[in-house]
Amino acid sequence: MISKRKILTKAVAITVVCAAVAMVGAESISADTSAKTKQGVVLKTSELKVNKVIVSPKKVEEPNTVQSSRSSNTTGKKNTNSSINRGVNKSSSQVANYACNFLGRPYVYGANGPNAFDCSGFTSYVYRHFGVSLPRTAKSQFSAGSAVSRDNLAPGDLVFFNTVGYLGHVGLYIGGGDFIHAASSGMVKISSLSEGYYRTRYAGARRVF
Repeated sequence: MISKRKILTKAVAITVVCAAVAMVGAESISADTSAKTKQGVVLKTSELKVNKVIVSPKKVEEPNTVQSSRSSNTTGKKNTNSSINRGVNKSSSQVANYACNFLGRPYVYGANGPNAFDCSGFTSYVYRHFGVSLPRTAKSQFSAGSAVSRDNLAPGDLVFFNTVGYLGHVGLYIGGGDFIHAASSGMVKISSLSEGYYRTRYAGARRVF
């Protein structure tokens, strides 16, 4: 009798233990499945974040509206490099510019420069710098080049005056109604063609270039 009771007790105990083990196993499996599910969600979310591509709008390039200095000169506007270059042969304007380097040099009759000049010595010296040989006197220089009217004067033109006799004086036109010359009154200077003395004695002009 006692032996049967012990056997029954052990059987009950074993049954309880097995049931407990089964419950623990089920909970473990459920927990593991839940963890795996959550882990899968996390991994999926992480993958979405990593693989997310942000597309930025493309930058629209504006057309280049800046023109080069070469192309801008094709609009018909002239470059204003110098006020004496307006439609004038470049060499003749250089003659006028070079002549101005001798402003203030003294007038000496018969002097050919560079420290002193008379009128024709001055013009011949300036043109000699550019490879042109002019006759020595004002009267003989009047035969050089070609005639040009007063209205069409350009820098570098020779201008002549009837001062002491016919064609007694010569100078270089520099533009703006002015000319540079070695004046017998004392030095190389700039005078105006509109001055009374020179206006009334103007004899003509010659263009060498």
